[in-house]
Amino acid sequence: MEERILSAGVDIGTTTTQLIFSRLTVQNTGGFGAVPQFKVTKKEIIYRSEIYFTPLISENEIDGEAVKKMILKEYQRAGIKPEAVDTGAVIITGETSGKRNAKEVLHALSDIAGDFVVAEAGPNLESILAGKGSGAAEISKKTGKLVANMDIGGGTANICFFQNGLVLDTACVDIGGRLIKINEGRITYISPKMRKLLEYSGIVINTGDRASVRDKAFMDKLNAVAKIMVTVLEQAVLLRPETELLELMKTNQLITCNRIPDRITLSGGIADCVKGRSREWFFYGDMGVLLGKAVRDSKLISEKLGMKEKETVNATVIGAGNFSMELSGSTIMYRNCSFPLKNIPVIYFEMDEERLDSLHVEIMKEAGRFQKERRSIGQYALAAKGIKCPSFAQIEKIAGEIAMAWEACGAAGDILIVVLKEDMGKALGQALKRELPGEAGILCIDNITCSGGDYVDIGIPLASGKAVPVVVKTLIFEV
Repeated sequence: MEERILSAGVDIGTTTTQLIFSRLTVQNTGGFGAVPQFKVTKKEIIYRSEIYFTPLISENEIDGEAVKKMILKEYQRAGIKPEAVDTGAVIITGETSGKRNAKEVLHALSDIAGDFVVAEAGPNLESILAGKGSGAAEISKKTGKLVANMDIGGGTANICFFQNGLVLDTACVDIGGRLIKINEGRITYISPKMRKLLEYSGIVINTGDRASVRDKAFMDKLNAVAKIMVTVLEQAVLLRPETELLELMKTNQLITCNRIPDRITLSGGIADCVKGRSREWFFYGDMGVLLGKAVRDSKLISEKLGMKEKETVNATVIGAGNFSMELSGSTIMYRNCSFPLKNIPVIYFEMDEERLDSLHVEIMKEAGRFQKERRSIGQYALAAKGIKCPSFAQIEKIAGEIAMAWEACGAAGDILIVVLKEDMGKALGQALKRELPGEAGILCIDNITCSGGDYVDIGIPLASGKAVPVVVKTLIFEV
């Protein structure tokens, strides 16, 4: 038995905006007589939009209406209605995520993008999606090598380390081709982080300066800046010892696994520039071509470049459309739930089998902290690793403890959502049914990993209700 679902991926980046539609095939791979195991067995891109320059009203504001019109136009070209979309991601990436109306634009787009499309994604998720979209994860799985993907765009470079197809570590630095903009022979914009890099390096470049490829002194300055940016990238993937410059250009976090990658793959707009596809230095009205040349000239990076990436400029949007969704385990339980459930905040608690008697105290403590941070608690999901191969007595005890905590800190009418990593969703859900009133909404799923501070989208059940599509997401907007 197989099901097909339609996925959309929209990437609103620092330089470009694009969209894809994919067809995902879900099959039971458990075999006859075995517990059903539903997996996405095929991913097929059925439509790619043209690549647009991301429209801005000003340096601090996205032109939301223009973005909305572009997306609607591409839906019409593809012959797809928003309500036909089952899953996917709409994300604002790179420097564009810092625009003052970024969150509002995302919420506006989520209304037209489909019934189950992610509205936010953070640097870590962006790094992972780009690495999967470029093929880096697959390369690491096939070769067993440690592969680092660098997705270098207009405003940021998102880095993800993969080992045996799995994410090992992520990082993001403010390095990209559009940190300095050039228009009609003048410097028109220098990003705040680029100003810090220039100050640190002692290079004097100001908005309004003449920008001519014939001015050797000026081009020497820009080439020096490009080389410094590449030095940051080399440090970010551990090819060069870390300096305070790397900390200065850090977006959110750096690589901590302390392992030098065996291979490096490149994606993002700068990857095309590395291949020398653009000849004019200011072809894109920024430093993209110069940065691409500097990356190409880096011996440290070049000697690590391995198998050819499947995608470069399209990597993030393909990752968003094809790799943002996971499937829950097939041993799940739900009642009185209306799907899809979108943007549900996660409260994580430790489920220690040595301290099950105090489990309700742990849950109430975490719920109280969540309420203090947000002022009102609202609908949320409880998440834990769970217990491997729990006994019947343990399941009953856990259900009783969760029910006790839920009665104290769950709001009337909310659904008790429990998300577990270990395969115990159905058993725990059945036990919770006995603990809670018959009208109470319950959703208990497993084989999903998430952390406190994450958000989850849970889609319409698939495979005759045996599994649900889930997207775990980390917001890019920090408080």
